[in-house]
Amino acid sequence: MAPSKTPVIRLLHIIDEAEAISRALVGISSLSFQDSWVLQRAVEHGLLIISEATKTLPAGLKEAAPDIAWRKIETLGNFLRHEYRDVDPDLIWNITQENLPGLLEAARRLAERLREPEPV
Repeated sequence: MAPSKTPVIRLLHIIDEAEAISRALVGISSLSFQDSWVLQRAVEHGLLIISEATKTLPAGLKEAAPDIAWRKIETLGNFLRHEYRDVDPDLIWNITQENLPGLLEAARRLAERLREPEPV
């Protein structure tokens, strides 16, 4: 497996994008988000990267975080790629507010677990 596609690297990509999205939305209201085409596209792109990174995570790793809707994250990427004209800003906003914090926490936890040395 290429070094950039290892599970820990992919989790770090998820963490980086989720943190960047969170930072971009500090002090932003739902209405401000809806009014900003640039911000919407930036968040959508971050979610696309998260979706792509999620696809290569091993099933066993995803099972360690059963509260995360991994399949929905993958599906979101397909939707953003293929149905880009039908993206509802409210949907994207709700994902950032309701789902992204839990995903970020899970990705951090899983990455830490993968970085810990195996017991001898």
